[in-house]
Amino acid sequence: MFTMETYAKQNLQLLSQTVLERVQPAVVFRDKGAIDQILDDYTSEHAIRSIHVYDPQQKLLAESTKKIAHTSVMQDLMDRWFLHDPVKLIVIHHKKKVGELVLYGSSENILHFLKTIIIGLAISMFFIVIALLWSVNITYRQIMQAIKPLTHIAQLVSDQKAYNLRFPNNHIHEFQNLNTVFNELLEEIQIWHTHLQKENRQLSFQAHHDQLTSLPNRHYFYQELFNIFENPQYRHSSALLFIDNNKFKVINDEYGHLAGDAVLKEMATRLRLSVRYEDFIARLGGDEFAIILHSIHHTDHLRTIAEGVLASCEQPLEFNGQTIHFGFSLGVAFSQFAENPEDLIMQADQAMYKAKSLNPHWFLYKPEI
Repeated sequence: MFTMETYAKQNLQLLSQTVLERVQPAVVFRDKGAIDQILDDYTSEHAIRSIHVYDPQQKLLAESTKKIAHTSVMQDLMDRWFLHDPVKLIVIHHKKKVGELVLYGSSENILHFLKTIIIGLAISMFFIVIALLWSVNITYRQIMQAIKPLTHIAQLVSDQKAYNLRFPNNHIHEFQNLNTVFNELLEEIQIWHTHLQKENRQLSFQAHHDQLTSLPNRHYFYQELFNIFENPQYRHSSALLFIDNNKFKVINDEYGHLAGDAVLKEMATRLRLSVRYEDFIARLGGDEFAIILHSIHHTDHLRTIAEGVLASCEQPLEFNGQTIHFGFSLGVAFSQFAENPEDLIMQADQAMYKAKSLNPHWFLYKPEI
């Protein structure tokens, strides 16, 4: 488009020079009849919208406009795009300005050229498309006859993830080469798929479990906690235990962080042994643990579990020749007294801090009536 615009402006400039040379004598002698004739000749025979001739005082001497019934919208757009600005030339006689020529070009020739190109391209494209359709149809039929066995195997691999399948031999040499490559690829995919499944299981475990104790982490804990309030089976028969190590900071300061880590791992082991197999134990962070209990229907059952958890820390831990004593504080809350997971956590947390000042160190949250 830039090339066409440049060409149109250069052509209009040359045409303007020609008009200027023709009209100069008539302008000098103020021969309006001759000027009108010259202007009419050029507007009718050339791509010119209008020509205007002014005297040195910018008074209109003559003008001519192309006489056409109407112009197309496309031509109007191209006139404004390519030839929006007129060509202005000074009429000089004996080094003195005797007038001014203002010429507005028309894009009719450009439009005609574009139409010719578009029609030619359209006709060419039509025959090309017809030839391509015929060729594609023939080729398609031949390929489909050879590709049906391949699509069947590929569909099974896609739907059933049956990476152990292999593509059969094909009578077309090119397809046979393709089958060989695909079979090699399937073998590699089968190996990688097995490896990926193993890694996904490992990543899933790492994402949901604490690295030090291998217990479920805080994220996993919240999933289980929300499940209590979404499942009617657990809504009124579950309990939450918050567990805090009473001497963990002292242990870290006195025996070091390695000893602290050993205590946390020992806590995880003892907690597992002190509750039922189906109970959910998680490490929330630091020395804070939580246990979600299901099928708890009376306080005595809960008391037995709480006392068992407290009893699990009676024996000290032997670490690097040192005897380390530690104890728990337990806060307990029933799910039936909580409106939502956050409410249940708040109740268990309050009960745990209340338990620190009691002996034994456990407390059951009781809502105010």
